[in-house]
Amino acid sequence: MVLPERLQPLTMGDSSNSSMDTGIIIALPTEWGYFRKAFHVHHEHHLGGRRHYKGRFGRLPIAVVLGGVGKQNAMEAAHRLCETDQPAALITMGYAGALSPELKRGDIILSSYAITEGQANPQPTDLALAEQLKGVADESHEHHVYVSPIYTADKIVARHEEKRQIFKDTHAQIVDMESYPVYMEARKREIPFIGIHAITDTAEEDIPALEIINPFLTSDSLWRYPKIFWDIATNPRFIWDLAMLNHDAMVAGRNLTHFLKCNSANLGSLLSHL
Repeated sequence: MVLPERLQPLTMGDSSNSSMDTGIIIALPTEWGYFRKAFHVHHEHHLGGRRHYKGRFGRLPIAVVLGGVGKQNAMEAAHRLCETDQPAALITMGYAGALSPELKRGDIILSSYAITEGQANPQPTDLALAEQLKGVADESHEHHVYVSPIYTADKIVARHEEKRQIFKDTHAQIVDMESYPVYMEARKREIPFIGIHAITDTAEEDIPALEIINPFLTSDSLWRYPKIFWDIATNPRFIWDLAMLNHDAMVAGRNLTHFLKCNSANLGSLLSHL
């Protein structure tokens, strides 16, 4: 397939990496429940206590790790995946919150680098890759796709005032809790990084029910399930809040899965030549 000029491969060496795995870090099993439909998975393992899948994205070999929520989990998952699979590139994939008021729920954001508080230092190759990703965005006619660095926070950025301030300070259009350490692992190993995210909450929205969501997402204990059920049972107002959050995640998950399916050729061609 002949790609448009903006989608021509970004050369980072003399040989193609098409036979090497592309490593993908996903935080939550619920996210993977949607995105898995875009991949052909043939092996499931465990890697340091985390689920580890091997398969293909189109013709591209992939290795997926469900890393968990937060910077520490993402750092450990990315390091373990790189040590085990020696990927040609690292991708973070999942839900993100909007910082830009222009973004709507379900919009897709592609990132060539991540930033965090006090750390924003993209490399020339990151900026060149961003131009390549703009080509993918331009070719995706069925979706609203944007290219922006992703800001990684230490906690859920839930209030619209916080989102507005981060956007003003950084100009990053989206926020998550995992991408920066994965980006730094990629830089350490001199391989490309790409973020692929879908918007769950807009910049003007506040995320509800944080008092039960935060402990659930950040805990690895099996007791988090009975605890959240108890919290809901004793605070019925959470039922509506969680139902709306589930709906928003469903919109984002379905949109990102559809984007992956529709753009597997362009993304695969780009990734296989990085």
